[in-house]
Amino acid sequence: MQAALPALCELTQLFLNLVTVARLERNPTIKEEIQARGFGRDIPAGFLCYPVAQAADIAAFRATLVPVGADQAPMIEQTNEIVRRLNRQVGHTLLPEARALIPERGRLPGVDGRAKMSKSQGNAFAPFVDRGRDPRGGASDVHRSRPLRVTDPGRVESNVVFTYLDAVDPDRNAVAALKAH
Repeated sequence: MQAALPALCELTQLFLNLVTVARLERNPTIKEEIQARGFGRDIPAGFLCYPVAQAADIAAFRATLVPVGADQAPMIEQTNEIVRRLNRQVGHTLLPEARALIPERGRLPGVDGRAKMSKSQGNAFAPFVDRGRDPRGGASDVHRSRPLRVTDPGRVESNVVFTYLDAVDPDRNAVAALKAH
């Protein structure tokens, strides 16, 4: 919630003066999104400002380790480029560089099982959704396909829940037992 911290908006504005449009467009994550959204050359300025706001979010809190999916690693590198440029401008290390902490499974599929998980694509798992505002609730999308009960026959390969368990459950034996079941 950047509006609650005006300094984040101010840092974003400062950072916008330290990065070029061409550099923002070369970011692989941004290039992919430009294509996916069909922008062509009609790219909204706010869309290009978003990664700079992310950079401000990271740098403002002097984060040195940022947990991200593999597809977000270019955002961290871009953040570091901006931070290096700022540090050169002021003549000393004002802000530290950050390192991406990428889990073994660098990208999780969306709850639809087809694409990467993304709020903008409407296929993110949101366990803390306010049920009063979103009638689907948090985890309902994950359970759209059969089987609905652990006793129902099913397939491990096509069940996105097992993908999530593989990524986050440290008890490999318990996950293997569920798969066998």
